[in-house]
Amino acid sequence: MLKVKQLGVAAAIALFASAAMASNFRAADQVYIPAAGHIVGSTATFVSDVYISNLSDDSVDVSVIYATGSSAGTAVQTPFPKVLTLAPRERRELLDFMSTTLHLTSALGQVIFNGCLKDADCTPNATTGLNANYRNISVESRIYSFATGGNQATAPTNGQLFSGIPWYNFVSESASGAGLDKVFITGIRNTPGFKTNVGFVNASQFSTTTLTAKLYSGSAPSTVIATASFTLPPLGFLQSTVGAGNLFGAAVPQSTASTNLFITVEQGGTQKVVGGANDADTNGCPTGCPAFFAYGSQLDNQTTDATTLEAQYSLPLTNNAITCIYSPDVAACKAGTTIHRAVKHQF
Repeated sequence: MLKVKQLGVAAAIALFASAAMASNFRAADQVYIPAAGHIVGSTATFVSDVYISNLSDDSVDVSVIYATGSSAGTAVQTPFPKVLTLAPRERRELLDFMSTTLHLTSALGQVIFNGCLKDADCTPNATTGLNANYRNISVESRIYSFATGGNQATAPTNGQLFSGIPWYNFVSESASGAGLDKVFITGIRNTPGFKTNVGFVNASQFSTTTLTAKLYSGSAPSTVIATASFTLPPLGFLQSTVGAGNLFGAAVPQSTASTNLFITVEQGGTQKVVGGANDADTNGCPTGCPAFFAYGSQLDNQTTDATTLEAQYSLPLTNNAITCIYSPDVAACKAGTTIHRAVKHQF
């Protein structure tokens, strides 16, 4: 996992981008922000502002799960029940969310937001994961840095948008029948002018999974140049730079020739959680509800200006595939199976 104590790395992390921006309706009762933080360095402070919207005519309690770590020994899931209540149709801006709302003085991880009818019981059905009291919310975040000691309200900042990802937009090996089990990210470079960061997220609370990234040249799209794999615990995440030792290494040296590259990301070797509060079977996920996200950002080495690199599906979306994304509760994306929330709803 990246060490955010170093300013350059912290700035790089701050410029990651969301993977699921193709949808122009990203609301759901459960929304992921794959990376958010509050880190104070010697020269720069790194924070996340959050913009949250209640899209229902009811007052809504919002609960949060904060997840950190890329390995079994470092992965921690911390629930924050009912951190705020939104009035009907209210929109709210939450500056430096990790510090001012979650009261964390040092944090970096993914954040999962849950919407529930105010003061209602949102315990999920053990089989379907559903509850009639769920309510739709929309979440956006800007992750950025400014000079340590500076006034956050007036200091120059450097950052990038993270659009919240609704739970039904995760990628899953269980959706292979609809072609929704693999994504690609193009625009990969490691030149004197530009570098590329990529993030990998296990979006499931009920399984450990292995994500495999394969590197290709745009001019030889059938030839694998290098492969990298990461085994992530439930809700684990990892962020790295293309060309780093754990992400293709010497196969992508910093060179004018290291351009016009793309990667594919898929998962396998998913192992469901057995026992405890996250037991897969108890939570209606006998397969472990495999789910993941991948996202990237191309950074200008001189200015740290960032360009979003969105993950995309490799195959055209059929009618069934579109239904799997936008109406997962009624779509059979694998014979006899409908998509199940990969995280237990908090309330």
